[in-house]
Amino acid sequence: MEYPWFELQENSADITQGDIVLNCPVPILKEFDITEPGQNVQAEIATIDGIILTQACDIANKKVDNIILCAITAKSDFEQIQRNQGRNEKEIKKNIEGIIKGQQNALHIINEYKSEEFSQDYYIINFKDIFSVPVEIAREIAKRNGKRLRLCPPYREHLSQAFARYFMRVGLPINIQISD
Repeated sequence: MEYPWFELQENSADITQGDIVLNCPVPILKEFDITEPGQNVQAEIATIDGIILTQACDIANKKVDNIILCAITAKSDFEQIQRNQGRNEKEIKKNIEGIIKGQQNALHIINEYKSEEFSQDYYIINFKDIFSVPVEIAREIAKRNGKRLRLCPPYREHLSQAFARYFMRVGLPINIQISD
């Protein structure tokens, strides 16, 4: 039985968990005066490529006003960033293998996509870079993307599970020491 990684969406404002949304504007808070809440707030708008992590049922049942996006980076760009940080090809390959094996809980990788009409590199998802965007803005950006990809089950659920594992980590101040 074949399990396709993606469905190709075209000119659709329909969004759900696992949708890749490119060139999405997100707010970045730069400065905030804690002594005067609501005053002297400085922010900028950045543009990111992201994947929707909000649960599909919450979006479909209109239970959320905002969706959660995590930033994504094409594998080729990720490799270049690694090179710029002084890593050699062997280290980069080992790093990506660790992501594939789930050994780097802040990062996740999804497959590449190639067809006659559309192609996409592998994407590295960074769970440390989380953004909240109003649903209607995400819908409009998704529609403007034209052709875009939607992650299919079970890969969408696998992504969701990896995201949950990253957030449910608990570090104990003192480990158990069993003495003989």
